[in-house]
Amino acid sequence: MSLDTFIFDMDDVLCEYNVARRLAALEAMTGIPADVIHRRVWGSGFENRADAGEYPDSAAYLEAFCEHMQFRITREQWIEARKVSMTAYDDMLDTVRHLANTGTIAVLTNNVPLLEDTLGEVFPEVVEIFGANIYFSCSLGIGKPDPEIYRQVAGACGTAPERCLFTDDKLENVEGARAAGMQGIHFTAPASFLQQLDVIGVALDWGVNRP
Repeated sequence: MSLDTFIFDMDDVLCEYNVARRLAALEAMTGIPADVIHRRVWGSGFENRADAGEYPDSAAYLEAFCEHMQFRITREQWIEARKVSMTAYDDMLDTVRHLANTGTIAVLTNNVPLLEDTLGEVFPEVVEIFGANIYFSCSLGIGKPDPEIYRQVAGACGTAPERCLFTDDKLENVEGARAAGMQGIHFTAPASFLQQLDVIGVALDWGVNRP
């Protein structure tokens, strides 16, 4: 069955996500050591619960984030810290733009309500490229690697899992997509992604601009 839909994780696939830079920004804002922030927020399992939809909206999420950090920051400060942690993979975004001429493209990310609401500020390139086809686990109420989330996203894209190619930097998430019937690529770098596309048989018309 031919592929008509290409679904991508966001962090560490479409951009580098550097948690250390985010923690450094939060430390500068709060005076709390980065390792303490990490333990209170990420080490507590809070972010995983937020990814899974525990908080109904971005305001409730931010309130809980501040409670776990034990310091109140503003929405704008949260956005700033998240934004500085992300560096777009320009080569990968260029590849995705070409794939959009081949079929439907979408994003599926395990992430929190505040990022969903502010993605246009934090990572505007993704919104420009993918439009409405950006799916957050917090809204779906289920996360990768549960096979059901991939089936839901395939349905939202108007196709069957067997017609989808899913790409993620975490192997367990790729395996979840395969269990749902999708083909999968374990992402390590933009160059190797192109090689794996060739192996699968996805042809792109680069003209004279192929990297």
